[in-house]
Amino acid sequence: MPDNLIRKYMNTSILSIEPEKRIREAGEFMLNNNVRSLLVKDQNNYLGIVTKTDFILRVYVNENIDPETEIVAEIMSRPILSLDSDCTMEEARKYMQKNGIGHLGVTENGIITGMLSKDNLTAYFGRLT
Repeated sequence: MPDNLIRKYMNTSILSIEPEKRIREAGEFMLNNNVRSLLVKDQNNYLGIVTKTDFILRVYVNENIDPETEIVAEIMSRPILSLDSDCTMEEARKYMQKNGIGHLGVTENGIITGMLSKDNLTAYFGRLT
């Protein structure tokens, strides 16, 4: 397997939350697990993604959203942007930069099997220098 494929650097532990959970619960779950994104999952389907940026822009900048009463579905981003695990890290970097995202779903046969973040890219490209 080539050394520059996404599959080698992606996170295979996918944390998710239900769309009807309160925003505060999602934030606490992210803090407790030291992650900056969660996939939003309803039964067996991933519906979207909620990130640290979503919290900042959609909750704290927008004063109309109450994290105690509003649900995750209100602030999640959708669709989940993704690339196949056989794509290269350079392709992932370009795709994430083009779309202005910090987290990317990684798929195999159209099914999300992992996540790639800016941190993964930084670690990969940092070791090349």
